[in-house]
Amino acid sequence: MQIVAEIPALPAEHAVTATDHSATTDDFARLAITVHQPETPDPTRPLVVLVHGWAASRTVWHSTAQQLAAAGHTVAAYDQRGHASSTVGREPISIERLARDLDTVIGTLTTPERPVVLVGHSGGGYAALAWAARLSASRPAGADGRLAGLVLVSTASHGQNTPANEVKMMGSGLFSRALRTPWLGRKLLAQTHGPRATLEAREANRRLFASTLPQTRATCFASTQEMDQRAGLARIAVPTAVITGTEDKIVKPSFSRELATALPQATLYEVPGVGHMVPLENPGRIAHHAHTLVLAGR
Repeated sequence: MQIVAEIPALPAEHAVTATDHSATTDDFARLAITVHQPETPDPTRPLVVLVHGWAASRTVWHSTAQQLAAAGHTVAAYDQRGHASSTVGREPISIERLARDLDTVIGTLTTPERPVVLVGHSGGGYAALAWAARLSASRPAGADGRLAGLVLVSTASHGQNTPANEVKMMGSGLFSRALRTPWLGRKLLAQTHGPRATLEAREANRRLFASTLPQTRATCFASTQEMDQRAGLARIAVPTAVITGTEDKIVKPSFSRELATALPQATLYEVPGVGHMVPLENPGRIAHHAHTLVLAGR
């Protein structure tokens, strides 16, 4: 385990371009994607794929993606099904379904020969783990050829059984109306942040939560009932950074510690004073570890 307060800034050597794309899943969900990259991309580097959590969107990664692209990496962020500009599709939301969506995004943007570094936050981490476990199970010698590394942020492999009353609240019109009132919405979501979170970060999170369809929120939070991915973790033998904020009250740091212990090549990083929304509270921390894994996986 490492507890590190400061990290070096990434080199900002490249002008960054952003282009929008889309991918269509086998059940006809349309997934909206933004690719951030330097003006002269380096195809020998692994592609970084950013997977957001429940009630967010690809915009939660803006700062992380910009830092990585300015350092010379190609980065893809997409809206998970039912969020922001992505449609729901015909199949219900589940962790396995979201892992297959991730596979569609990767297959749309890369060839099988190009490795990827996956970065998953919260519910995006559940999908990333499920995808990595399925990949490693299909390759007895390990997943190294396709998966160059994982950055798992504020996430877990089990123990995320959202109470029924909270799932109901996520889908309620009253909760949605409250979220649309800035001061009240920030108050309702206060536990998702650490004590040092800026007003800008707290307001960005409120807007993301408020703009997510109530049914999507409820279905996503219900999808983790009985989730247990621990059986597949030992096979995911790739370099992994597990990041948790010491003030995370949504996915408690103890779950990140368990995850780091179970993954064969994982290192745990505990970030003091940060809550659940690390992509908004400390995006540089995520960019730093993704950058390190990309360069190691060239």
